[in-house]
Amino acid sequence: MTDQRRLIEPQCHEFQAQWNINEHGLRPWFDADAQVKRGDGSTSAKFDALGETWTATLYYQESAIHPPTDATPAGTTIEHESIREFRIQIEALDDTGERKANFHIRPRWRGMEATSKDGSRTEISVPESLANDHTDAVNVRINGSNIPFDEFGTLLRTAAAAVGMDSFYFREQDRHTTSSIQDAARYVRPHTDVSGPIHGRTGPLAKLAHVLENDRSGYRKLVENDTDNHGRNLPGFYHTCTLGPDRVQEVFPNHAIPIEAKHYYAKEALARPRSDPLRHPKLEAAYQKSRWNESLSYTSDAIEQLTTELDEWLYAILNDAGLSLRATDAEFVADGYFDVANSLTSANVVDLNLSEIRHEQELIINQHLAGGISPVEGEILNTLVTDGGRKSPQQLADENDRDTNTVYAALRRMDDLVDRQYADVSLRSTYAAELVADALEHAQDAIARGLNAMSHAKEAAERGLDDNTSAFLAWCEKYGIKYQEMQNHDGTIELGEVDDADAARRILREGQRLWQQMNKDVSKFNSATVRFDVFDERNQLRSIENQSDSGTYQTRIVNHAYQMLR
Repeated sequence: MTDQRRLIEPQCHEFQAQWNINEHGLRPWFDADAQVKRGDGSTSAKFDALGETWTATLYYQESAIHPPTDATPAGTTIEHESIREFRIQIEALDDTGERKANFHIRPRWRGMEATSKDGSRTEISVPESLANDHTDAVNVRINGSNIPFDEFGTLLRTAAAAVGMDSFYFREQDRHTTSSIQDAARYVRPHTDVSGPIHGRTGPLAKLAHVLENDRSGYRKLVENDTDNHGRNLPGFYHTCTLGPDRVQEVFPNHAIPIEAKHYYAKEALARPRSDPLRHPKLEAAYQKSRWNESLSYTSDAIEQLTTELDEWLYAILNDAGLSLRATDAEFVADGYFDVANSLTSANVVDLNLSEIRHEQELIINQHLAGGISPVEGEILNTLVTDGGRKSPQQLADENDRDTNTVYAALRRMDDLVDRQYADVSLRSTYAAELVADALEHAQDAIARGLNAMSHAKEAAERGLDDNTSAFLAWCEKYGIKYQEMQNHDGTIELGEVDDADAARRILREGQRLWQQMNKDVSKFNSATVRFDVFDERNQLRSIENQSDSGTYQTRIVNHAYQMLR
């Protein structure tokens, strides 16, 4: 059983999702159409749910969807001259008026078409697995706020019944597997007097973006705006940090979803008295669907996972900023929906100690830069540091007058230093970019002397290695060679790009000499497979010794160490 404890309870905020329902064909859509016509364009009612009284209004909007000719591919006859879409708007009858939702009901059939904004007729995309069921369906787009994520189904069924529709059409067990969650956010409201450490220059939002986030992606992932909409200074007015799933997992290995952490004030916060909750900011964690290529299915398990992950981010940020994780009126402010109260939770609380990640990035950069880098690698790094924006491998090649294959080979060698998303190349973090920029300002031989001396001393001190072993490990790191593999007979020495075969031999002789100084069996070193690239005067990759491997043509030199050194 998971340990539980009482911590402050975050409040659900924004929520967006889509239900696809094909169990009843287009009958829910026909039902909404009949009720709207019966009410002469709309119909309203009150209903009770979740311990509150709500209003529900069913109404329609015109659509660009074209009616099918005679019938849909599934055989449903539609005699309407135009297709309407329907909405059920609900709102809780409370003093704040911000607990509400809108359910947008739209028909779906295979091959349906609509008029686009430019006047052309285009086919509407229907999920393939939904279309393959060869049935018609309805799509319900949900947009709500300040409602528990797992209660929208209950509200939809209850509201539909209140306006005369059959709630049976919206049973949760009839949701198609293509139903998904688009957006979700949870928040707490810290007191303005204590929220400064959250958005400060050395606070958790800045640290996360600085160390974890990709350096370039068309815009900065860390947003720091301390000026409100009227030009007045308000520290922490709008600060956000967005992290993709890979970066998220560097902090929470068991998390999956990309998130945006946000500290922000209401637009007119400065005009409100301190007794008004809207004078105080929100700290929010939100799911960011646009930051990955996956989708979050609309299931009870996914909602539980989503809630837990968002809460764990809020707790981690509060903890790092030195705020309490338990309800206290001195540090949190209640509003119309957020209560300053504790609840039982199994969420984990982690320390946002990013020193290990920062140290790992330093080591990666040291490994690449300490012993010197090839000209093409230096050009790529310099371009990424100085030019900014998104860079494709082709752009990197064009800007540095390099062959594209040369750039791809260099990027493969720097895979742990650069981040490649589709055709975009960038440095792995802002912090990494700063380290690279600083290193590139110094002569490579100075970097090599300083960093190698530091790494040798650190390696020897921390691991109790003698000077000979430390020197060989530094040689391995310089060329990305796995030391443990060298202990066996299947080691691979990947030298990357060298001027010619003689240069490769000089590197191998150095490694062989260091190996022998450790009193190691020289035959193990000599049996290693050596791979390296050679470029001619036009910087075109050429092969001295072509070799076929399972039918794959290799354009690099492959040999054994003993053959290179004899």
